[in-house]
Amino acid sequence: MGDKYAELDFSVPPSQRHGVAVGGELAANMRRRLPEFPDLLTAALEEVHIVTRRFFTETTNQSATVVGNHAFNDLDSFIDGLLSGDGRSAARAARSLFEHLVNYCEVMSSPEAAERYMEHKTVTADLIGNLTHGLHYLKGTPHKRERGRLAKLKRDSLQPLKEALSRFGTQFRRDWSSRNLYDRAAAHGHASHYDTYRLLSQVTHGSCGGVLGSRTAIAGQIVHRTGPSLELAVLSYLEGFTFFREFAREIGTRQHIEALNLIESIEALLSYWPKYRQALTEIDGLLWPESPPAGPIAIVAIYPNGRARWFFWEPALNRMKPAYPPAGCEWMEDRFREYVRAGNVEIPANMEGRPITSAVSGVQVTPQTASQWFTASGILAPGATPATPSLAPWLIGE
Repeated sequence: MGDKYAELDFSVPPSQRHGVAVGGELAANMRRRLPEFPDLLTAALEEVHIVTRRFFTETTNQSATVVGNHAFNDLDSFIDGLLSGDGRSAARAARSLFEHLVNYCEVMSSPEAAERYMEHKTVTADLIGNLTHGLHYLKGTPHKRERGRLAKLKRDSLQPLKEALSRFGTQFRRDWSSRNLYDRAAAHGHASHYDTYRLLSQVTHGSCGGVLGSRTAIAGQIVHRTGPSLELAVLSYLEGFTFFREFAREIGTRQHIEALNLIESIEALLSYWPKYRQALTEIDGLLWPESPPAGPIAIVAIYPNGRARWFFWEPALNRMKPAYPPAGCEWMEDRFREYVRAGNVEIPANMEGRPITSAVSGVQVTPQTASQWFTASGILAPGATPATPSLAPWLIGE
């Protein structure tokens, strides 16, 4: 959307400019309120590195190494989400960490489960082989090569997939395991976390409850916020580190890989959760607007030469873009000209070629292609702000 944030007055609290352009401020606020957090993470990641190296070097169960690949990579994604306040990404990663915990226990305790887990790669190969919808974006040699690669992948997976389905049943396409996640979790002593997993899953599944931290009621109106969900970050912090701590414990127990220092470093992070929670709750209060933000508004402008132009006004940013005139707008332009000529608008002396403007509610305009944002003061009279009436007085019929 161009440089629409370039001239925002950052002395104005985010709540008074509807929370826009908060990325840099969010990071700065988190650093100021959570000075110990980076050192705690560094200490934990040092221990993660040591355990990771031993895990992939010493683990002979190949299915366990694949699960570990997922877990250690998702831990990185999880931490990235916490550092940026991106609660939705943190929630998805935390949810995955629970699955990796349960799956690790499953493949380490059952040779059959380990075999099924590895054999499920044939389903993956078949799915990838079917992903041909991107071919029409490729031309020439890249198209030919990708088409051949997918065809070969599909062809090579047919017989292994057929054999796997014959051995494990047709439901094997849907899930590698012969039992559901809850039953696996219960079998390995982790069922107490399942409801939390279900809660985090609401983000992934797009359930109504999954919009924690990005939807609320203000002054009797529902307000939706795009960007970081700090409420989900707070929730995910506690659960994601808890899941990974349990994963580390299982590694230490099942493989005799020394993980005590890692577990203690995760415990230190869990003990820090109240400070993280307080800090993000305070910051979240700064980001929500004090009142429901107005939506984009069409502006009609009549210049001194009588020419009419239309603009797309974003009140939350106090920025405008040139817009295409709405269909059949000539009668509105004529009526506004007549309204101005009749002396119904007080015209300041210092207009300096600026147009007379009016907000037009109920009319949608589309910003012109490749047009740039500019400050509303570029066309408004000094000190003026377009009014936002339910119906412009000059549109009222005689």
